[in-house]
Amino acid sequence: MSNPADQTTSFERDATATLAITAYSLVVAAGFARVFSGWQFMVDLALLVVVGHATSLLLRRLKVSGWIAVPFIGLVLMWLLLALHYGENMTWMVPRSSTFDLVGVEVGLVRDQFQTAVAPVVYGAGWATLAGFAVIIAIVMSDAFAFRAEARAEALVPGGVLFIFISALGSSRLRVGITAALVATGVVAVVALRAFHDRSRRVELTISRGPSAMVAPAAIATAAVIAVLAGLIGPRVPGANAEPIYETRGRNGGVTEVVSPLVDIRSRLTNRGNVELFRVNADVESYWRWTTLPEFDGQTFGQPTRPLEDADGTFGESVAGSVPIFQQIQILALDGVFVPAAADPQRAGGFSNGGLNSPTENDQIELRLISDSNTLVTPDKLQPGDLFTIESSSLRLAPEQLRAATSDSPPDEIFLGLPDDLPDLVAETAQLITADASTPYDKAIALQNWFRSDFKYSIEVQQGHGSSAIEIFLNDRIGYCEQFAATFAAMARTLDIPSRVAVGFTPGKLNADGWYSVIGKNSHAWPEVWFDDIGWVAFEPTPGRGAPGNTSYTGLEPNQDTSGPDAPGNDATDSSQRPPTPSTVVRPPGDPDAATPTTTQPRRPGDLTNRNSERNRNTPAGGSSSFPRLATGLLVLCGAALGSPAAWRRWRNRRLSRDAAEPQIHRAWNRAIVSAQRGGVDGRPSMTAREWASATASQLPVAARPMRSLADVVDRVTFGRPGLVDLEHAGTFGKSLTDECVLWADQVARIAHDTQNNRQLIRAYFTDWG
Repeated sequence: MSNPADQTTSFERDATATLAITAYSLVVAAGFARVFSGWQFMVDLALLVVVGHATSLLLRRLKVSGWIAVPFIGLVLMWLLLALHYGENMTWMVPRSSTFDLVGVEVGLVRDQFQTAVAPVVYGAGWATLAGFAVIIAIVMSDAFAFRAEARAEALVPGGVLFIFISALGSSRLRVGITAALVATGVVAVVALRAFHDRSRRVELTISRGPSAMVAPAAIATAAVIAVLAGLIGPRVPGANAEPIYETRGRNGGVTEVVSPLVDIRSRLTNRGNVELFRVNADVESYWRWTTLPEFDGQTFGQPTRPLEDADGTFGESVAGSVPIFQQIQILALDGVFVPAAADPQRAGGFSNGGLNSPTENDQIELRLISDSNTLVTPDKLQPGDLFTIESSSLRLAPEQLRAATSDSPPDEIFLGLPDDLPDLVAETAQLITADASTPYDKAIALQNWFRSDFKYSIEVQQGHGSSAIEIFLNDRIGYCEQFAATFAAMARTLDIPSRVAVGFTPGKLNADGWYSVIGKNSHAWPEVWFDDIGWVAFEPTPGRGAPGNTSYTGLEPNQDTSGPDAPGNDATDSSQRPPTPSTVVRPPGDPDAATPTTTQPRRPGDLTNRNSERNRNTPAGGSSSFPRLATGLLVLCGAALGSPAAWRRWRNRRLSRDAAEPQIHRAWNRAIVSAQRGGVDGRPSMTAREWASATASQLPVAARPMRSLADVVDRVTFGRPGLVDLEHAGTFGKSLTDECVLWADQVARIAHDTQNNRQLIRAYFTDWG
């Protein structure tokens, strides 16, 4: 007969080993902090870790065969992953075929983005699924090695491989801290597994002095010492902070490699955002347009094959009311063949670095022109020090002038081209937004203002502007300039308005020497719309951005991201190796005042108003790098308990979604009121729905639109005659009007969520079970 004490000791060993391997897996999951910003991902991944290892412990205690237990754990975790991210697409929490179709679409989007992805990425839209799947594989394999194959250190290999892979692709966020924690928990896990598989030894966490009793404290102390040494000595080892031998992050597009004009934008905005690309001396501040992309094949905006023309003499015509802009552009770290310039260039000349001081004919750079996009290109790649003198003709337009213009005769039908498989959501949304607009200009302004008021700017979203990416962007309502520009252009084309995507740079930082320093973070994309007898006109749908010179018709003050180096050369090339600032430049060929190339002193920018006096306020959410110690401790000790409020809410909402339409709408309204109050709206229970909407508009204006829409439906349902409102009618964004009310309430809740501090969020998470 077995000894009860031996059974207890066996369980203690088993539980101790399980806790140790769980802690190690939690640190592996925490490694995704180098891929995602914030800590939202940790709750989901920690739930997978705790459920996976706890299920394994339970099955071992029930003596279930490993041939059954291992695949069962994998199936449980896969179901949990789908429930976390696709629960609303499941029936009775059972995945449908449409669930797997949605998974396929999102994972396919990640596959397309992977070669150019640069951390941090948004936790969602396929990336969350991919991270969860990777963690599941690590959990199942490490648990099987540890408890079914009686391995020790080998059990750490799956998690270690995943951690190294994350480190290769991720940013440097918490690099030392998380690595030290991985080493410490790995040491403890190996010791616990050795004790678990050595049946002749007893490991007790007691104060007794026996040799066996000291194993656990000794292991923990050793792990702590190793972790401290790794954290202190590791970063100081020669070469620890050197550039990688092989760059794995965003390798299909960087500062010095142009695969596509759009591919490189996000890489510059994130990893190499402070590299100084070029300098500009101009008498008028402007966006510096690199090129324009007219062709849309459903996957990308690009350039069709076009013949190049000589850019000799004057190659453009001024439009009535335009303003000339004289620019000197000196290349520093910008590669490729496109020459940035204010729109639209009319005359240009260029000299190589060797001809800056005493230019000769041999030093001239022969420029070419892509006429339908008015883009300047060079025969060879740009070199540091290349200097270009350009005269552009910049439009200065009034709303009345644009409102009176038509858009019926674009230069080419390519500017109206759309793929056959463009999602219906794109055209339907465009029609809804512009329903009250009668002219192409009013429709363009309606689109611009809708994006700026209802969407959020974030550079964590990956590169992508194909049909699937546009659909996900319209649903998630978060992205950076590329998605805003491409989606605006596609929506404009559904309205028969010719459009294209422009790629270039915001003005940059004005230095004391009169030159603008343009860095990687100034990379930008924006849409342009065609107006007959006027030409291409730029609009700005990206929140936090505004082009100089366009305020009269866009209503937007100039604005850009002004963060970056304090002086030219920071985070870029060594200032001693940078080309000298030219004191003389060559006038553009064809200058009527000069038969042959002559020199003149550089123009200095005049007094420009509204020069971006404040930093861009649209920074990505969740960017804090501080580790939530309390939350992490709770996750390790009681991960299942932490997930219970979210699981309960998901289950309750799923069950209540089967109720009649009117109760669902009233629940949505009550939730919106509670959320608005948490967001700072001062209201009383006696207030009407319209009074609540008015109070929200004045005190929480970001939530005004969804609150007003929801209040309108509530009023009609509450005070209208029965049957007046068809609640089952298909909505614009939801399956029915009822579904849209729930979506509006969700939007108010998310907006209120963003206004709360950490203490309020934690309290709401554990106390709001509705």
